[in-house]
Amino acid sequence: MADIIREAIRIAKTGRPGPVLVDIPKDIQTAKCEFEPAAKVEKPKAKPAKDADVEKACAMIEESLRPFIYFGGGAVRAESGELLIKLADKIDAVMGCSMMGLSEVPTDSPRFLGMQGMHGHYACSKAMAKADLVIAVGARFSDRATGNPSKFSAGARKIHVDVDFSEIGKNIDVNLGCACDINDFLTKLIEKVEEKKNPNWMNKIEKLKTQEAEMEQQDFLPELAVEKVSDIVTDDTEIVTDVGQHQMWVAQFYNFRNKHTWISSGGLGTMGFGLGAAIGASYGSGKRSVLFTGDGSFGMNLNELATAVTYNVPVTIVIMNNGVLGMVRQWQTLFYGKNYSNTTLGRKTDFVKLAEAFGCAGYRASTIEEFESVFKKAYETEGPAVIDLTIDKDAFVLPMLPPGGSYDKIILDREE
Repeated sequence: MADIIREAIRIAKTGRPGPVLVDIPKDIQTAKCEFEPAAKVEKPKAKPAKDADVEKACAMIEESLRPFIYFGGGAVRAESGELLIKLADKIDAVMGCSMMGLSEVPTDSPRFLGMQGMHGHYACSKAMAKADLVIAVGARFSDRATGNPSKFSAGARKIHVDVDFSEIGKNIDVNLGCACDINDFLTKLIEKVEEKKNPNWMNKIEKLKTQEAEMEQQDFLPELAVEKVSDIVTDDTEIVTDVGQHQMWVAQFYNFRNKHTWISSGGLGTMGFGLGAAIGASYGSGKRSVLFTGDGSFGMNLNELATAVTYNVPVTIVIMNNGVLGMVRQWQTLFYGKNYSNTTLGRKTDFVKLAEAFGCAGYRASTIEEFESVFKKAYETEGPAVIDLTIDKDAFVLPMLPPGGSYDKIILDREE
């Protein structure tokens, strides 16, 4: 068993980190044996970048007029943010990220256009579609990022850098694939690539930014609430989400200023992830965390509130309560002829009374003025606090790329 545990640790730490399940039968658990000490399992070093790959990347950048840097969770793991900014500055490129890449580059960084993909920022998704060179770093080109793979950045050459060899070319064909230490690759590339300017590309980017600004919804409560939290909390506050519309609104509108302050489930639609993760984030950082959740997601694991109260965990919980399973309802509205099946919950749970029953503070809000007032109180509370924020059941996450669609079909308005 000891050797199997060591092997599990090695696998978990190798390449792209991840969980490993070890199933230990009952007879093994109760058996006695001599323990044989062994060396500590060390995290293996990633392969260095090949000089030939760096040279080819330099040549591709030199030929490019519209470069776009796309990064994901692998860049967060490697803490590549500063290198990405240096590369973007040197080759006059713009940047975008997958949902899991959020917080690695400050939201207000001049060249950063935000999250790309199904619910990404308009300017970011459009820029990636118009680019003639996409440099992907620590991202896997998931279907949420690409839409229709055959039409994804069809006119662009692609460089894919990732520590995990199996990701290279798995979802999208690339012109140059580099399975190596991404920081080593970026360092060598920054050193060798020629500095360049792309004025026409930057002019197009400014026009896209202007178009995006003109599309913003006025007095949109979910956006205002997320932005208000961003203004109030400290820069190092860890922001946690569950899964659903609220998750996308936070990804779109929160102003991340510090690394590792975005904690969200990136796969399998794990509603109920948030509260346990927020408790863990608070313990890990020793500071107050903020959880954005929905009434559907919160209902999955609200029993964990007992843990938060028992141990007086400093976590502020914002429930965006629309009385429905909002993301599924949005799909049913847009793509299924408004045939609403099992998305209008009809629950009569009073989350304020529920919070008080568990032993923590509960607040209610339905306007941005009320929300700002109660959030400040909840954020200053010693232990956990719950805010029930009422939002419209038909508030949509936009823009939206239709599933399997291309970026010339982005939905900007629910009436489209």
